[in-house]
Amino acid sequence: MPRLGGDATGRQDAGSDPGYDMATGPRAVRRPTARALAAVVALCLGLAACGGTPATKNTASVHDFRLIEVGKIHLQLAAGGRSAIVQVETDPPTVCAIAYGRTASLGSIADDPNMGGTAIFRHTVILGGLTPGTTYRFLLTATDARGRVFQTRELTTFTTPRKIAFPGQDIAIGAKVIAVSSQWSNAYRASNAVDGNLSTEWASDDDGDRAFITIDLGQQRKITDISFVTREMSDGSAITRTFALVVDGRRRYGPFPAGNRLDPHIVPVSFTGRFLRFEVVQSTGGDTGAAEIEVFSRS
Repeated sequence: MPRLGGDATGRQDAGSDPGYDMATGPRAVRRPTARALAAVVALCLGLAACGGTPATKNTASVHDFRLIEVGKIHLQLAAGGRSAIVQVETDPPTVCAIAYGRTASLGSIADDPNMGGTAIFRHTVILGGLTPGTTYRFLLTATDARGRVFQTRELTTFTTPRKIAFPGQDIAIGAKVIAVSSQWSNAYRASNAVDGNLSTEWASDDDGDRAFITIDLGQQRKITDISFVTREMSDGSAITRTFALVVDGRRRYGPFPAGNRLDPHIVPVSFTGRFLRFEVVQSTGGDTGAAEIEVFSRS
């Protein structure tokens, strides 16, 4: 089964930088409802069937996740409280999914797109669409090549940080993309960079330092701050280190340091413009792109 993005070539997708501070103190709460349990088990069994390895007969039994867990489960919270990253290692390799939500009924599911349709050892899962200052619960379920299902016995809870004071309105959300160097596929289309969702991303087709994207704000706006939230891949490629900005085809600003999903690194600027071309200046090469581009205005 092709990975998210509709491409069966096996390219990987975004991972995370293990250098960020880890959240501490997740605590266990009551066990999930039968409905949530059944939903996640069904998902993982379905994913296992797409893993490229013939599945043996599945049973209804669910094993303790600790039997395959290597080390600790690491949780990283984005500074703005809008996303979190869960990292876990399993042995044997598994197809792993995380169900999460505000209540024990959960309601959202995420997995590691690096699986690429098969089982892996190290899992990095982005929990997107979170609300700052809110408590969430999550449950891990994994399936190995033998069709065995493993699950954490209790829900784990965490609370996102309260929303930081952003410097105005993000006017890039919904902006029209009028030019782009390339895009990997429709699932990784350029408009993902301005949809206000850190769980989606624009990925170029191996543009490296040549990647760029131009957006139209619709009218001249006074810009006070900008951010380029890089996408990244677990092999260390596709990470944008610095970017530049060309305004209305004339004025060039930067280079500026790029941010990431846990720290968007908002850069203060001062100019008026409508057409903004974001250019990758220095990167680790590969399918560079952006999880999100943010443009702030106080007017």
